[in-house]
Amino acid sequence: MLSTPDIIDQYPDLETLIEFRHFGGRRSFHGEIQTIQCYEDNSFVKKELSEMSESGVLVVDGNASKNCALLGDLLAQMAKDNGWSGIIINGLVRDIEILKDIDIGVMALGSCPRKSEKKNIGERNLEIDINGISIKPGNWCYADENGILVSKEKLDI
Repeated sequence: MLSTPDIIDQYPDLETLIEFRHFGGRRSFHGEIQTIQCYEDNSFVKKELSEMSESGVLVVDGNASKNCALLGDLLAQMAKDNGWSGIIINGLVRDIEILKDIDIGVMALGSCPRKSEKKNIGERNLEIDINGISIKPGNWCYADENGILVSKEKLDI
């Protein structure tokens, strides 16, 4: 089982994201990062998660908006079915009573019942900044109940 404390003891220079809560059925996950930046519109999240992945992690910068959710049970199930290992939302999720039973890592700042807009506004595959930490496509994510680690490369763990 993945242990971020053990990983950071071995690699002390890794970046650390905190303040994210677990909502998915998988409590630890890791994979190569793909990025989305969007604000109160999850159109690009849906597009990305509809693509097949080999255990990738989608990191979504929703600018920490507290007005609506950028992920719910249907998108989480689609992501799991398409091979994603996890989704990290710098924003909110919904359907949390269902997300906990889907075998995928889902971390977000909190929950909100309101769904997002669908205006096809956002960007993918770009460098994003969350809490002062730069995250690029191709970086690697290692997450468990202790927090989220971001590495520039795949770690030998």
